[in-house]
Amino acid sequence: MWPNSAEVLPAAFANSGLTVVAFRAHSVEPSGAGFLYGYEVDTVDPAGGASTVLTFIDTDTRAVDGSSVLTRDPVTGQPLAVWAYPADPMLPALAGATYPDRVADALAALGVVVTEPRLSVAAYRPGKRAVIRLDAAETTVFLKVVRPDRVGPIVALHESFRMQGLPVPAVLASRPDGLLVLERVPGVPAGRRVVELADDPRFVEQMVDLGTRIARVDVTARAQSDALDHGAWHRSTLRAALPDRATEIDRLYDEIDRRRASIASDVLTVIHGDLHLEQLFVHPSEPWRVTGLLDVDTAGLGHPARDAAALVAHLVVTGQWHRGNGDEAEARACERLADDVTSAWVERMPGLADRLAPGVASQLLAHAGGQATLGTDTGRRKAVQLIGAAAGTLARPA
Repeated sequence: MWPNSAEVLPAAFANSGLTVVAFRAHSVEPSGAGFLYGYEVDTVDPAGGASTVLTFIDTDTRAVDGSSVLTRDPVTGQPLAVWAYPADPMLPALAGATYPDRVADALAALGVVVTEPRLSVAAYRPGKRAVIRLDAAETTVFLKVVRPDRVGPIVALHESFRMQGLPVPAVLASRPDGLLVLERVPGVPAGRRVVELADDPRFVEQMVDLGTRIARVDVTARAQSDALDHGAWHRSTLRAALPDRATEIDRLYDEIDRRRASIASDVLTVIHGDLHLEQLFVHPSEPWRVTGLLDVDTAGLGHPARDAAALVAHLVVTGQWHRGNGDEAEARACERLADDVTSAWVERMPGLADRLAPGVASQLLAHAGGQATLGTDTGRRKAVQLIGAAAGTLARPA
């Protein structure tokens, strides 16, 4: 259940000099023992200046700091922490990474000289990580902001992947407070070339080969948990957002649980942990050739079916997005590529077939939950489509 935002948000801004005039749901995801709800909040200052502030309400208040407003839900009495980007209490280095002057000084102290840096946010997951692109006359680098305790493990992962010749960016510098400076990998995002990739079997072969090479990386920790591991949370979230679909949602999750229970445990290998097209860069004139692999923070021991399932599910979701925007050619290319990746990976690893369907279905249902909890008609429609795709995945023969 979403907090009583109509009262919580205006109260949280009361001492800031800003008046809340409107807000929209932006996102929701797990946060420790609670949930983190995101909003786009339209505000006006005393001079009449308007701005939109990305604001979060966290029901797990254990990690709050001085940048957060502690309050309570007026209906339930539940403690809440409210904070605005970039004052993320879990990412203490983020605020300093969003102001050009402060970034230039910080990088100079790390031995990276840039003048007049231009900053743009490439990715942001509240409480988890942010990626900021920095363009300057001297160079282009990416500033990755993570939780402080993740700096050492992430640096080690990058080194281990590079020792195996995998095209991950080098870590140019790092700070204990959670700031990493990464080099720019060559090429263009694979997601921009999906029509060409879908018609070139060499890309699919590269994807399977990439999995084989990742398995040789020297890592002993477990991979980051995924949608299968958090099935109970995703099930309850989706049921709460779509109560009229509760029976169908339960039936799908019950089938996923049944199949997982029937699969024998086996030896784990190193996997990427969050593999999809946005994590891959390809050669501009030979798009079948992978030139960059990003976000290995999630890597560790797991079953290769997890990487295959994440890639296939992301292709399905991306195809849905393209179709919703009227790009039928892009949508069909995503679907063809998903089928080709499935066939090639299963052919190379016969034991993967039984694991792939529940993995893909759980990923699709997790995406459905993210859409449904936004509370918009478009979000609900997309969620229902993804529920149907999950059902179709489980109905297909292995």
